[in-house]
Amino acid sequence: MNSATHDPFDGSHLDAVCGPDAAAGDMAEGSAEVPTEVPTLSLEDVALSASVLGALFYFDPDDERCAAALAFALSPDAATQWPGADGSGDAVNQAFALMRRNAETQETKRGETLHQTFARLMVGPGHLVAPPWGSVYTDPESVIFGNLTLDVRAWLRENGVKMHLDLREPEDHFGLMLTMFSWAVRNGASDEALRELLEQHLLPWAPRYLELFGAGSEGTFYEGLGALAAATLAAWVDALDLEPATRRLYR
Repeated sequence: MNSATHDPFDGSHLDAVCGPDAAAGDMAEGSAEVPTEVPTLSLEDVALSASVLGALFYFDPDDERCAAALAFALSPDAATQWPGADGSGDAVNQAFALMRRNAETQETKRGETLHQTFARLMVGPGHLVAPPWGSVYTDPESVIFGNLTLDVRAWLRENGVKMHLDLREPEDHFGLMLTMFSWAVRNGASDEALRELLEQHLLPWAPRYLELFGAGSEGTFYEGLGALAAATLAAWVDALDLEPATRRLYR
């Protein structure tokens, strides 16, 4: 990508959502630890892909904060630039191809613009086939603002991260959690804190969410996005030797 203005990996949208929590003090001293035994995918690589996925899952495609990530996702060489693409192989290539193909045809075949699909999947007001909040999957009552939301808020406080949200909403949103992870890496969070966010709070429910998301987004750009996220998270687990906690899921 030639222009930093259109570089989805520059993290420019991250500070619009995350920032240091003055009340909690600075984040842990020192830079994030990068595993040296897996040369194909570093923690910084994970942060790069997390920032792009976070923008695409959290922001409306018409929002300027999503523009760079969306333009990248629809570019013909996106798969070759995706961090760790050489380790994910065909799954990444197929996901990007599906995003491009469906983005071109979904309005004709599905009768939805990207904005309309995003609203149906993420906002409502109708029934959401795959709610993007973790508590819906991990709480026995399948409610938002459940125990997982409280766990994520505790993680934010302990690591000095403050969310800047347009609306009052649960912090355990899939896209938000990817964004906070990327921001935390770029701002020197400890390896222990980063692993906790992924292993304890995101990865236990993300595969189920993405399974439902894929089924509900068939024939749209977001079908490919869900496939990309699933392949990318699986690559993170393997490359960084992550051990997702086992949680009972209720959806």
